[in-house]
Amino acid sequence: MTWMIGADIGGTFADFVARDSASGRLLALKVLTTPDDPGKDVGEGLRRLAGEGLDGAAVTRFVHGTTVGVNTVIQRRGATIALFTTAGFTDILELARLRMPNPYSLFCERPPPLVPREHVFGVRERMSAEGETLLAPQLANVAEAVAAARAAGCVGVVVSFLHAWRNPAHEREVAAMIASLEPALAVFCASAVWPAIREYERTSTAVLNAYVHPRIAAYLERVEVELEHAGIAAPLLLTTSAGGTMSAAQGRRDCVGMLLSGTASGVVGAGVVARAAGVRAALTLDMGGTSADVALLHDGAPSYSAGIEIGLYPLAITTLAVASSGQGGGSIAWIDGQGVLQVGPHSAGSTPGPACFGRGGEAFTVTDAALLCGILGHGKLGFGAIVPQAAAAERAARPIAERLGLSLPALAEGVLDVAISGMLIPIEQLLARAGAHASELTLIPFGGAGPMLGALLAQTAGMRRVLVPALPGTLCALGALTAAIRRDAMRTVLLPLEPASWPAMLATLDLLSAEAADSVAAMAGPGDTEIRRAADLRYRGQSFEISVPFDAATDLAALAAAFHAEHERQFGHAEPGAALQVVSLRVSATRPAPALTLPRRAGRPHAPAALGETPVRLGGQTRQALLLARADLDPGAHFAGPAIVVQPDCTVLVPPGWQATIDELGNIDLERP
Repeated sequence: MTWMIGADIGGTFADFVARDSASGRLLALKVLTTPDDPGKDVGEGLRRLAGEGLDGAAVTRFVHGTTVGVNTVIQRRGATIALFTTAGFTDILELARLRMPNPYSLFCERPPPLVPREHVFGVRERMSAEGETLLAPQLANVAEAVAAARAAGCVGVVVSFLHAWRNPAHEREVAAMIASLEPALAVFCASAVWPAIREYERTSTAVLNAYVHPRIAAYLERVEVELEHAGIAAPLLLTTSAGGTMSAAQGRRDCVGMLLSGTASGVVGAGVVARAAGVRAALTLDMGGTSADVALLHDGAPSYSAGIEIGLYPLAITTLAVASSGQGGGSIAWIDGQGVLQVGPHSAGSTPGPACFGRGGEAFTVTDAALLCGILGHGKLGFGAIVPQAAAAERAARPIAERLGLSLPALAEGVLDVAISGMLIPIEQLLARAGAHASELTLIPFGGAGPMLGALLAQTAGMRRVLVPALPGTLCALGALTAAIRRDAMRTVLLPLEPASWPAMLATLDLLSAEAADSVAAMAGPGDTEIRRAADLRYRGQSFEISVPFDAATDLAALAAAFHAEHERQFGHAEPGAALQVVSLRVSATRPAPALTLPRRAGRPHAPAALGETPVRLGGQTRQALLLARADLDPGAHFAGPAIVVQPDCTVLVPPGWQATIDELGNIDLERP
């Protein structure tokens, strides 16, 4: 008997799924996170799994996703670092793109740079746009900058020079100088983190990498200690922002590669469910304690993007295309200066958590609102970790209800409505970019709070089908088990798409393919590796580009045709006769994870046995809802809303007008006319 374990550490709960490779048996659980002692929650989860029969010595695969990196950025608790730029370009982080985050708000502000201006030092060097040295860096000048950085208390340095994407020689020279002058300083070259054009985005990505590095490195060391204590000899693998996995050693260097690891794992897990259920087009909803994240799936495969933002700071690496809003189960309700009810983005987190958790929280949150609406409160939450306390939720709600002149039930339902409205914004933006319509999609909600509000969100967005997975509360951990080992590589080339450029393009793609494949082999050993290539193209004179596949059969004409077709699909027009430019070339190398087949059971149509009925506040009135236990729902069971399904990892709401059927995979398939 061998075991595989997937773990996902979120803002409120740490989720675990362990699978017995021989029998296919799954163990799932949640434990409360320990933000003040990161890694302790991993040890607690492993101890509880051992109590359920897991043998640490039999674990052959341990894959872990975490929010430590992204929370470090959002909470601004990262390292004190310095930035060395080309002299004359020291204001790069302040200038950014000279755009406000929200051009429609008179009150929005750009966040302060992660590296304050006094920690940015100019180095006298210059590389031409063609990659030729115009002014070489000098040791004396670098020594002055290093001394100033150390005097300012910096523990790391990011080196980001002009045109280093074309020729990184100066960045490497200065990094070597810093290492010789101050070996204790961690040094990161922007060209090594992500060798792309656009100085600000490249610099921002490298700064994010350095900013989270100490906390991630310390966290990974703690997790490895917990694995050792649990008797697990399997190497620690980390889920990445691109939906793959990498080794812990790689993660220590490539910290930005795991900033969105937990979010990506959930999308991968939803893809497994969608493929097994035969869902062609889906929208995933991952609603945890802090945020609600949405992504699109086509035939179970996610979309990718580059250039997303983490806390309004650009991240240029390849990631899954995920849109987020600050509405999670722990998001706090408040009244703004105009007397309008708002929800989020501030969250109660796991410490102290929502008021109903009874852990000292005093703020009224989405979870408290769901409890007062009668959706929650029919059992313990988070595999028994929390017993919700309605009296505590009422105390937190009363000051807001009195200010707004509302009853407690009306306020609670209003909070849920506002939270759902906030989630619609990123959904509409995502669908607009993809040219999709909500009515064409099946919503797959997961996370601790996703199934609780998923059908209400689908109804508001215009969707007619919701598929709730069998283990929605721990789907991110399940997704980690199925994530392939993946390595991405890219180079900016800035070549015209014409026959004379073709040999150089092919040579660069071969170089990137070897680089990515070697990296995968270093992490996973010898074996078959799948290589996928792509090219970023644009019409000459455009500011941004579109990525199109570049397979072995692609020739110049086919690549151009693919770009024109994609431009037409995204923007509604194309110019087949216009000159094209190849901006960057990309390669991804992947090694598939061990196959994971979801168990199926044949069913027969029947009405399930209910635990009883319970009052629930929906649509401005109190109704009687059927109360069901997920463990009692066999394939073929059929029932109509309003209904509430309780299970150890989450609560599922079936609103009035929706019909629910349990399929062969144990999913709850909801549909409305």
